Amino acid sequence: MTKRGPRGPVPIYQTIINALKDDIAAGRLKPGQALPTEAELGETHGASRLTVRRALSTLREEGVIYTLRPEGSFVGPEDAPRIREPWPFEKVAAAVAGGIKRGGYETDEVLPSESEMMQEYGVAKKTVRAAVALLREQGWVYTVPAIGTFVAARDKWPNTT
Repeated sequence: MTKRGPRGPVPIYQTIINALKDDIAAGRLKPGQALPTEAELGETHGASRLTVRRALSTLREEGVIYTLRPEGSFVGPEDAPRIREPWPFEKVAAAVAGGIKRGGYETDEVLPSESEMMQEYGVAKKTVRAAVALLREQGWVYTVPAIGTFVAARDKWPNTT
């Protein structure tokens, strides 16, 4: 499939390549930043997944982007720090950690239940559990099985300076 350009027909995969290169050149996409998903690119450009993959493959071959299988494609070079939107569980964990830092919870105070957090943040139980696991890993909270999750002592919190 092609689109009409000023010099004649332009294959859609080439319009995707040109659009991404233009976004990179204009600074709308920065080194290390995640590209839109294949599905988003396909919807934006009216292209099939196969056409999008062809465009991304060409950009990879040119060294403009790189792909990490579970995470997606990023603007090159590969050694640039990755910039991506936080996952929903990371957003929930950041919101809870922010509440703890601001004094919304006292040391050893129980956090809201999974169902309360699901309702407050509009996320699934799996997302809440991942957020709590991240908070535990970072040292913000500790969990007592069958009792609940509690705010850790301040000396256990990560360095937030």
